[in-house]
Amino acid sequence: MPTIDDVSIINSNTAEAKPVDSGLARVICSDSLCGSKNLTVYRRTVSEARTFEPEAGDDYHLVYVMAASKGGSISYNGETHPAEEGAGTLLVPRETAVFEAAGSDLELLHMVTPKPPAAIEEGMSGGPGYFFNRQTLRPLSDASGGRVRRFCAESSVILLDGSRLTSTNAIQAGEMHYREGGSSPYHQHVGTDANPDGAAHCYMTFKGQGIVEVGDTSQELEPGTLVYFPPGVPHRLRAHNGSLDYFEIQAWRSFQTNILSEEKLGLRWYYAPEMPDAERVEWNQS
Repeated sequence: MPTIDDVSIINSNTAEAKPVDSGLARVICSDSLCGSKNLTVYRRTVSEARTFEPEAGDDYHLVYVMAASKGGSISYNGETHPAEEGAGTLLVPRETAVFEAAGSDLELLHMVTPKPPAAIEEGMSGGPGYFFNRQTLRPLSDASGGRVRRFCAESSVILLDGSRLTSTNAIQAGEMHYREGGSSPYHQHVGTDANPDGAAHCYMTFKGQGIVEVGDTSQELEPGTLVYFPPGVPHRLRAHNGSLDYFEIQAWRSFQTNILSEEKLGLRWYYAPEMPDAERVEWNQS
């Protein structure tokens, strides 16, 4: 039976911080660190008055603001935006952005994944990239009412104008909020014909405490903890002693989810209604 020893748990608060031009960089998920094949994750501290300028090259980069700087900014595609919590950019190959810290340091979660094969893209264009914040993303709530999420990158989320949020299956990622008592079903992710090795999958906790369960074993998670799940390892995450905020990542976005618990609620998700009395619209996860 799988146990908690089958996953990798990395405390980003104590991970080695290497000095770089922008400030400090911590590798918290990689092939050498936890066996992640298609995903490398960095926690970056951009020091006050410095900038971080990711250049996508041949890869996809998702950069997300964990903690804002007082006067920080994000410059992308000729426009400048506040570097507020929850904002960021999806960069497709050969794109770039500038994250500037002003007034205080800027804390970033930086994810890099290679360009996926054509079979995984399923005919999608692969781009362009975009800037996002919590005002531009569509919240989703599960049927149980215990979880709310905002995808920063997800090809099946449809915006109000009918377009896709993301035009690539390179990465699925976004914020997740569990209300007190909230939890995921007990489940596992496995590969597909297009991606037989399965997706690199991890959680990064921000606020509150959680408990991750694998089989009959579990471990409490403090803020700043990354958990990497190898494909096929079943797991469940619960909020503990209050609410929980974390970031969830899958790369590439080609996997099958098997639900292993008998929960009637929490398996269906709905877009937040545009008007208070509007009928809920279910998110088509396919």
